[in-house]
Amino acid sequence: MVTVPEYQSNVATRPIFQSKLDVKADAENFGAAIGRGMVKLSEGMEKLETSISNVKAAKAAAAEAEREKQQGTVKGAGAAEQKAPDPKALDNVMRAKDRETQLAAWDRNARYGEGGFMTLTGQAAVDGRADYERRLMEKRKEIGADLTGEAAELYGRAADARINASLQSAVVYSGQQRKVWFQQNAAQRVDSFARDAVVNFTRPDLVTKNVAAGLLELQEQGRLEGWSGDTMMARGSAFVSGVHRDITLRLAEDDPIAADHYRNDHAGQMTGADSDMLTEALEGEISNEHSKREAGAILTRGRQVSTLAADAAGDLVDAGESTGRTVADAGPTRFRQALAARAAGGGAEAVDRLGESFAMNLAAMIEDAPPAIRDGLEIIGSAKGAANAVDLGWNGRPLKSGAAPRQVFDYVHDNAARYGMYFPITDDPEQAAPFSTRGGTVAPRGNKVSPRALGPSADDIDKSLADIRDEKVRQLTQRRIQTTLETQARAEDARIKQAKAELWRAIDEGKTPDDVPREIRQVAGMEAVSAAWNYMQTAAKGRAGQVDEVLLYDMRRYAAMDPDGFAEVDLSDYRGRLGGAFSQVADLQVATLTRQAEVKREGLQLAKAFAESETQLEAVGITANGKHGAEQQAAIQQIARFQNALAAEMAAFKKVNNGKSPSELDISSMRNELLLPLVLREPRFLWWDNERVIPAFEVITQPENSVIEVLDWADLPVNSRQALELDLARKMGERPTEAQVKAYYKDIAADSQRTTSAQPSGSATPRPAAPNK
Repeated sequence: MVTVPEYQSNVATRPIFQSKLDVKADAENFGAAIGRGMVKLSEGMEKLETSISNVKAAKAAAAEAEREKQQGTVKGAGAAEQKAPDPKALDNVMRAKDRETQLAAWDRNARYGEGGFMTLTGQAAVDGRADYERRLMEKRKEIGADLTGEAAELYGRAADARINASLQSAVVYSGQQRKVWFQQNAAQRVDSFARDAVVNFTRPDLVTKNVAAGLLELQEQGRLEGWSGDTMMARGSAFVSGVHRDITLRLAEDDPIAADHYRNDHAGQMTGADSDMLTEALEGEISNEHSKREAGAILTRGRQVSTLAADAAGDLVDAGESTGRTVADAGPTRFRQALAARAAGGGAEAVDRLGESFAMNLAAMIEDAPPAIRDGLEIIGSAKGAANAVDLGWNGRPLKSGAAPRQVFDYVHDNAARYGMYFPITDDPEQAAPFSTRGGTVAPRGNKVSPRALGPSADDIDKSLADIRDEKVRQLTQRRIQTTLETQARAEDARIKQAKAELWRAIDEGKTPDDVPREIRQVAGMEAVSAAWNYMQTAAKGRAGQVDEVLLYDMRRYAAMDPDGFAEVDLSDYRGRLGGAFSQVADLQVATLTRQAEVKREGLQLAKAFAESETQLEAVGITANGKHGAEQQAAIQQIARFQNALAAEMAAFKKVNNGKSPSELDISSMRNELLLPLVLREPRFLWWDNERVIPAFEVITQPENSVIEVLDWADLPVNSRQALELDLARKMGERPTEAQVKAYYKDIAADSQRTTSAQPSGSATPRPAAPNK
């Protein structure tokens, strides 16, 4: 066979270098036969392919015919009998489907359940993908572990299809979250630089440094995410604005005004939204801060005087330690001049005797009154000659007479405590109103200048407020000043009340005022210390339990007519005068504070009973009208004793009847019994020299060894007999006989005799029941 020449490394053997060589080669020599053979082979293969295709088609047709035969659909034939499925094959399919369903449920929970892969974001999703894929493959193997044969093959194909879809979605999701991770990381970096700038708000260089670093981070983020120039500029502006906004808010915590200055200095670097937010957030704080500064400046100026007295300069003496100086000795101060200018009648002498601290407090209270009130206030004299208490008047008439308008009373009584003074209860025969509006006798609680008297006057405050141009700041400043002054007054009042309570607690323990620490005596004031000494002297004489009946009546009437005002009364001012009834009044005040609605209802009933009693007392000749001097004073005290006895009877009725209040008929019966005339006999040398007739309510004030007897029935006034008959008829439910009425009268007298034992004033025992039929 002819061969194609090949490359030979030996040059000598190559034909080009041989001589006398004639080479002849044709197509056969170059493999033409091989080419023809290859063509024949190709044609044979084509025929083989056609034959194989025909065989496959025939097999497919045969298979289709077999299926149609099994399904009963052969042409030209009716329904044929269906061939039953292979049970084993069906079991394998069901097992495979069940396992694939388990895998699907696990995969769904692994992706979307609690903590599932598809619920993770950012870095957690990127890092969690590998774990998810690993667990998915392990679960595929675990679920199909015990399957064999055709079931395993069917499960494998179905599981692979599901796993491929899940893995593809996991790849896409992790790619998305990688971008989120980048965005979160960049945002955290920018936020970190912003925070560093804010915490270093006092260092402008560090603020600038951190702002620049944050902008560089934003530029890097924008480059990687492909932001446009406008987007980059908007993001940068928002970042810078946010930094200055947060610095402004941080400054506002310490100094809103400094924050306002910072905001104005950086207004050009803030967005409109941040600027509006700061305006809304700072507006109220800035006004409050301005008002705080204005109020502080006004209150620290003090009360303006031409020449300060020792008290005004702070050179005050301790409570109970008098320097002996008076206002007149203190120099030509504006306070002395103001008080002297308001003296009328005996007022000039009263002003000369006042201690300097009391004078300053009194002058300050008058000076701060509204012009319509201030212009008419006067000092008309000392209270019954007392050196340190004065009677006020208004436009030439005593304030206690009721000639002054209501607003004058309200001002002096509502403001006295602010200036270290109070309006004590005085035994004034001409005073008929309850002491809630009781006259114009004002006295000091101590001998120190009150904080309010040292503060700026009302006129000075008004002038300073008028200089504030911002209306809102002016209003806030005014409210702040009023609140501050009120708080100071309340704090001082509470301090004094606490000191008095400690003073009287020591007295109750058997100590003397000298045993009380000096600091407590100073705060309580010399009036309280003096009252404590008087109480101890009275106790030493065995009369500590005696009660000022007029004062007790006034207290009860005040509680009935104005329970809110009564709740504010400092009862320690009246401890000595109330004697054994102090605990009753204290309990009444506590009840006023804790049972307001109930006490108000009872108060209305008591006030009505008091008013009706005055009419009935006047009808029997017990009245102060038309009387003067000692006679008038005795009548007032007798009226007070009756009213106190009536109040005690009403309280006793309520106690006996389980809290039920007496009716109008019950109260009327109480009055009648209290006014019944009885014969009083006191042991003397001659019995007939000391016999006198008194009303039943006076029995309690008589000596213990007195004898109480009834009047002869014929001598008993007709109205008294009629009242006894009506009361007894109401109790019996039928008209009584004369004998029954007489027996009832004797029982009342006997009961009154029993009450002559030393009972505290204001107590009562239940009245006798109706006699048997």
